[in-house]
Amino acid sequence: CCSFCCRQLRAAMLRRIGCDIQRSFRRLAYSGERAVRPLLSDKLRSDVLTDPILNKGTAWSHSERERLGLRGLLPARVLPLEKQVERFLFAFRKESDDLTKYRLLRELQDRNETLFFRVVSDYIKEMAPYVYTPTVGRACQEYGQILLRGRGMYFTPEDRGHFLSMLYNFGDRDIDVIVVTDGSRILGLGDLGMQGMAIPIGKLILYTAVGGIHPSRVLPVVLDFGTNNAKLRNDPNYLGVLHPRLEGEEYVSLVDEFMDAVRHRWPRVLVQFEDFATQNAQTLLERYMDDYLCFNDDTQGTGTYIRALRSKNKKKTNKQNDRFARVAIPR
Repeated sequence: CCSFCCRQLRAAMLRRIGCDIQRSFRRLAYSGERAVRPLLSDKLRSDVLTDPILNKGTAWSHSERERLGLRGLLPARVLPLEKQVERFLFAFRKESDDLTKYRLLRELQDRNETLFFRVVSDYIKEMAPYVYTPTVGRACQEYGQILLRGRGMYFTPEDRGHFLSMLYNFGDRDIDVIVVTDGSRILGLGDLGMQGMAIPIGKLILYTAVGGIHPSRVLPVVLDFGTNNAKLRNDPNYLGVLHPRLEGEEYVSLVDEFMDAVRHRWPRVLVQFEDFATQNAQTLLERYMDDYLCFNDDTQGTGTYIRALRSKNKKKTNKQNDRFARVAIPR
């Protein structure tokens, strides 16, 4: 009886904690008229502080600290998120180097996503150039030197036959969106191999800050099938597969395994292909678009933007501009 009561009390406590944790995501908590379900967790004590999804630093109230077993693990003063934002912005704006600002933001994301997304969502115009383009290009080039906390998943040819079991290594979280790249055409910088991971990470930051997708329900992925960049293969700091990039049927069969594994693990997940080489981008899209929930931002996204501009300016465009607007609009 005592054990049953303890379990019931713990369950009630966790339900209340889940609501408290979600308060900091209130700007992201609604999509139309549908509310996002509070994130529940059974973590306590230091496990809460080391989980970036749950942690909110010194913003935990005294009652939250008591319930979560945080008493004595934090400084005495409760510092609201608004004050933490001010402190971070003060340090951030003192820096002049773009890559240093990128690192500051990523380090914050790795320890306190509550504060991180408050900063990015409230100051999106200021932060977007550092979490994504143009700074993310430089971050990709120097990824081996600035690699922070492990984030996302990596799949290699040596993992063939294990892709599905590997997805379960990611834990029990439900995933709504995957952004995947093979690193073969990163922005205008060419083949950067696994260092292209900064692209999916940055894109998913924007999905959360602007689109309202919960940060626990996204997954950045790199298909590390080698690189044709000899300079990277000879770089002692490069952390990816060190052989030339796979091509042809061997390449496609590995992507097939990844797509099948993802659909089996999360049947409703959306897969976005990002920064694939031109010769593969359209081929893969046409291969999967009828059977999987997926799209390619570089082809379909650009085409959609052109179509929207054409529609908006339909009455103002002349025949020459109209011919230009019809170019390369994918189905």
